[in-house]
Amino acid sequence: MLDLRRKGYSLESPAVLSRGRRFGSFDAVLNTKYGPAVVEWETGNISSSHRSLNKMALFLLEGNIAAGTLIVPSRELYKYLTDRVGNMQELEPYLPMWKALPCKQGVLEIVVIEHDATSRRVRRIKKGTDGRALV
Repeated sequence: MLDLRRKGYSLESPAVLSRGRRFGSFDAVLNTKYGPAVVEWETGNISSSHRSLNKMALFLLEGNIAAGTLIVPSRELYKYLTDRVGNMQELEPYLPMWKALPCKQGVLEIVVIEHDATSRRVRRIKKGTDGRALV
């Protein structure tokens, strides 16, 4: 998070559309010469991935942002995370809908991340019934 701030991002920036409609916050926002570029990363369930993409799509449609990026884990990384965390495989069937949005300009993208390695020597982090780590 500190590295994002050093690179000029604002964290937890309010997401407010015209007429004061509030949509919580964006995880990170970078102001560019084209307009704000927003980033959301998925630590919640698949429903929050849909909300993030739909929120960014609305902001693109109104011309309030220049780009929206959702970061999700790969299928391989997914098995090490909480149950039903947002992931590309469950979002993929909806891509035609987001591609069909009548957006005049801007970018809506999903970036899939992968882990570098695994190790059986590292102690497992216990999870609660809500999927959150117990540390």
